[in-house]
Amino acid sequence: MRYTRLLENIDENIEISKEALDQKKIISLLAEHKALLLRASDNEDLFTVNDFGNYIASLRLEKYPYVGGAAPRRIIPCDAGDDLIYTANEAPPDELIPFHHELAQIQKPPQYLFFYCDQPSLTGGETALIDSTLVYRFVNDNFPKFMDKLKTFGARYIRTLPSEDDKQSPIGRSFYNTYQVSSTVELEKKLNAIKGLEYEWLPEGSLRVVSEPIPAIRMIEQQDDHAVYQWTFHNAVIAAFIGWQDCRNDRKKSIRFGNDDAMDESVLTRIAKFMDENKVSYPWKKGDFFALNNRLVMHSRNSFTGPRRVYAAMFGGPITSVGDKSASSQLKPSALQVSDPTTFGFWRLDNPEEIAYNAIKNGYRRLDSACDYGNEKETGKGIRRALEEGICKREDLYITSKLWNTYHDPKHVLKAIEKSLDDLKLEYLDEYLIHFPISLEFVPFDKKYPPEWTNLEGKMVSIPNDINATWKAMEKLVDVGKTRFIGLSNFNCQHIRQVLSIARIRPTSLQIECHPHLSQKKLIRFAREARIRVSVFSPLGASSYIGLDMSTENDILFHNELVKNIAKKIQQNTRSNHDSLGVAAKHSAHKQKQHT
Repeated sequence: MRYTRLLENIDENIEISKEALDQKKIISLLAEHKALLLRASDNEDLFTVNDFGNYIASLRLEKYPYVGGAAPRRIIPCDAGDDLIYTANEAPPDELIPFHHELAQIQKPPQYLFFYCDQPSLTGGETALIDSTLVYRFVNDNFPKFMDKLKTFGARYIRTLPSEDDKQSPIGRSFYNTYQVSSTVELEKKLNAIKGLEYEWLPEGSLRVVSEPIPAIRMIEQQDDHAVYQWTFHNAVIAAFIGWQDCRNDRKKSIRFGNDDAMDESVLTRIAKFMDENKVSYPWKKGDFFALNNRLVMHSRNSFTGPRRVYAAMFGGPITSVGDKSASSQLKPSALQVSDPTTFGFWRLDNPEEIAYNAIKNGYRRLDSACDYGNEKETGKGIRRALEEGICKREDLYITSKLWNTYHDPKHVLKAIEKSLDDLKLEYLDEYLIHFPISLEFVPFDKKYPPEWTNLEGKMVSIPNDINATWKAMEKLVDVGKTRFIGLSNFNCQHIRQVLSIARIRPTSLQIECHPHLSQKKLIRFAREARIRVSVFSPLGASSYIGLDMSTENDILFHNELVKNIAKKIQQNTRSNHDSLGVAAKHSAHKQKQHT
């Protein structure tokens, strides 16, 4: 079989066996590429609906019941099971089904969607796609007040449901089938259990439901064990505004903000127009199937002529083995996703051994070190002391170090990390970063360490170097177990693009200076959309640069009168206020203190 990355290069087909495209591989591909077309190779028979069912069943993903959806559907039996595959939305062919994340109008939508084409239509009928992050950016850039209200209040959806399926309506699913109940008593019990949901029985026997406020903008930080870190326009707002129209429903009254304020119709119309202008419509062929990451990509259906049979299946997270619950609900959050993302940094500290010990003792689990800090031996002693006393285990810590500028030549990279590991008395690092995109003349380890910015003659000498070759050497460190992840520090957008263009192992994180005097919004947005976690240092202003004559007291944010007034108003000290801003902005802040 072969796959095509639908949102990137629809002309490139990549050959792969069904066995190789297993649960781990498909999840990894969908975390990175969001949408795939899977098609039989030229020497294979076209995939049948049973091939489709057997393949998606082999992925061992958690079955997801179609509860809460508006569209009427029928179950399609297959060898793999009678409750696995449904018809896609069977709305009339002349109606466009607008863009949406599947079941975004409920609290926990499915993670993965699969579509299979049993018969393509004569014309049209494509399952059109759009990157949800692209939509988020458009709305955030053009309608910031609208976006702020969506983020703050979410959305409420209003729909009137019939007692029997209405196949002439794209939202004609009955309330019995929508909520998977057999009686009105059972239905009311289920609805009453949903906090904030309102409903009303209408005289003709239909049911009007006003959903509880549902989050409409989501930061997808992590999917299973893959770092994502992207904002998404994760809702059914446009689908409701454009498509929730029938004899019972008025589409213009189908949606409101979570605080019950009306949404501006002109804004909704502009968003819908943007989606239509930027969609990817790939013509179906018999036997094709799509694999979609429902958390990152939205889909729709173009109108069509002639008969069309497209089937769908939806799933939650991966199942580790038969009988287990989904892995997504069982996995211990990785060190990339922790309740407190604050990192303790070790640059320019007077007593790093004691400070490292006390930092761990006081609850810090993310520690940031570097060859250039010149204190990794002492820092390592403090870490070892904390571990020996049983304050925590090594696997509870997330320890970062960095490759210095003089060691960018690939032949020096392994030696550099081994020196840091030896000084820190660790068997492995959690993360190893290229400290700067600046390559300097090599300084022998036994002659001067850390080498700082100058060679043995006291001169700073830049040298030609391919940073991509350095990155390839970094990847080998992961291969041999020296570090779990690799990343970048002080890189700009162009530097990152260069590395991404050749990366076999993508950068996990980007570490940069960031504070209100240097917000770096565009760089942060670019990094997140490249699925790179952002970690920031000097969130209070560059106080550590004062001793280097690179900043002044006026650059320190907790001396700023506006910041002090804000802190006073919210009853926090200025340091806590800035740390809170960093966490709220969804990037981790680095703290550096003399005493903990």
